[in-house]
Amino acid sequence: MIKLTKPQFMELYPDLIHLYERYTTPPVSSSSKEFEAKYLTSKLWRINNIYTIINKDGDAVTFEMNFAQHQVYAASREHARIIILKSRQQGISTLWLVSYFDDAVFKKNMNLGLMAQGADEAATLLERTKFLWDKLSDSVKAFVDVSLVKDNSKEFSFTNDSKIFIRVSFRSATLQRLHISEFGKIANQYPKRARETKTGTLQALGKGNTGVIESTAEGVNDFKDMWDKAELADQGELSSKDFKPVFLPWFKDPDCIEAVDQVIDEDAAHYFKKLEETTGAKLTVVQRNFWVSQRRELEGDIFQEYPATPAEAFSASKNGSYWSTCFTELVVARGRVVKGLYDSNLAVDVFFDLGVDDYMVLGFAQWWRGEHHIIDEYWNNGYGLEHYINEIEDRGYNIRNLKLPHDVEVRELMTGKGGKAESRVDILRKLLKKKKLRWGVHTMRKGAIADGIQSVRTMVPDLYIDSRCTYLIECFHKYSKEWDDKLQVWKKTPRHDEFSHGADVIRSIATDIVKNNNEVESMRASQQRRTGHDI
Repeated sequence: MIKLTKPQFMELYPDLIHLYERYTTPPVSSSSKEFEAKYLTSKLWRINNIYTIINKDGDAVTFEMNFAQHQVYAASREHARIIILKSRQQGISTLWLVSYFDDAVFKKNMNLGLMAQGADEAATLLERTKFLWDKLSDSVKAFVDVSLVKDNSKEFSFTNDSKIFIRVSFRSATLQRLHISEFGKIANQYPKRARETKTGTLQALGKGNTGVIESTAEGVNDFKDMWDKAELADQGELSSKDFKPVFLPWFKDPDCIEAVDQVIDEDAAHYFKKLEETTGAKLTVVQRNFWVSQRRELEGDIFQEYPATPAEAFSASKNGSYWSTCFTELVVARGRVVKGLYDSNLAVDVFFDLGVDDYMVLGFAQWWRGEHHIIDEYWNNGYGLEHYINEIEDRGYNIRNLKLPHDVEVRELMTGKGGKAESRVDILRKLLKKKKLRWGVHTMRKGAIADGIQSVRTMVPDLYIDSRCTYLIECFHKYSKEWDDKLQVWKKTPRHDEFSHGADVIRSIATDIVKNNNEVESMRASQQRRTGHDI
């Protein structure tokens, strides 16, 4: 492990610069009183020198912090609560396990909570905690005069009345330290437990005590919500309840390198150029090789597992989402989320998802030489059709057609004069006539949801979307399968939530594209049969 240089140490620990020599120079003897007074009294020295862990290669080694671990540890000294968004394999969970274990051994009356994602992860944490204790030298144990009292599946306690609790949730306990690992995964698979974490577990942490939440992004969920709030709070003075955000990108991890040269294709070159422009980083050849080789293995999940920016991390997919991976890889990473996409020279088609009591969603689309542009959106609820027609008209677009779902022709939903049943498409046509709007009105055929989902995947490689379409962009990421709590698997059916309505509009746009493309191909084939020439 490479030790911090003096400038790095000074930047991270300005109040501890007098300890730099001690940090870099080992003691002459581990049995002298000087060793006890000069070295064992320094926590920063202890957690870099006296604890044994199993490293990535499966070897038992002395734990020594890498640069990312120093960054987050230094941040926790500035502000007690921190939230960490990270790329993979930076050793952040290991750091806090060692740090909290050190607190338990060297401090009295400490309650330290390690919250795991599930029972298997909790069991692993317990084994790693036991390993730390078993490998701790007898001389250190004698120095602190501490021995083990209790060692079971949920608690690790010492004679100094300090306890390490390993659980999947905390509510009744009062904690002086708390670490929550992979909160993004918890928020995805167990949204109720994620809410319980905020309302229960975090409330168990005493004011001013160290609390750490860390995770890869895992899509858009409660972890994303907490991260956004932390970034906003960090723009001013942080309160004791606020979290300080710490982001750890892949390109600052010294392990993210690959010596074997890789082919840098057009998409990778575009990504590297954008990354350098956005972050100011200068990527080395071995870093570029690493990213390309990882992308080949992870595909669209590369942005989740190895993000360069927070925005990139949260644009990535979660396991149950239908489109997030392809949208991230083929739209976001290619710079196709753009501002001011509307072209006044092109006609606009408006696609509807017509709800009764829920959202009504509009998606505005244009087509240009094989490219599909979603230029705008609008959604609301509690209004009649006239409100939405006014909204469309007020945008000033060159409207060609209104594309409506098949159920607009159902007549029992509306009643006309004299009790005559009218469908919403009847109402809509009357409104257009009254306002003298010559827009086409087309009812789309009912199709299988699975076919519509696949049509979106077909559309995405040629898709551009205006950055103003924040809701539809969220729908690309969040439209997901239903999670089965009992079987712990994703169901085959979509989850019905606030993103289903926008997803219906996206599917309608894609289905219309596929239908038109099929018609063109059919006409081309017919032309070739008749004349021997393509159209």
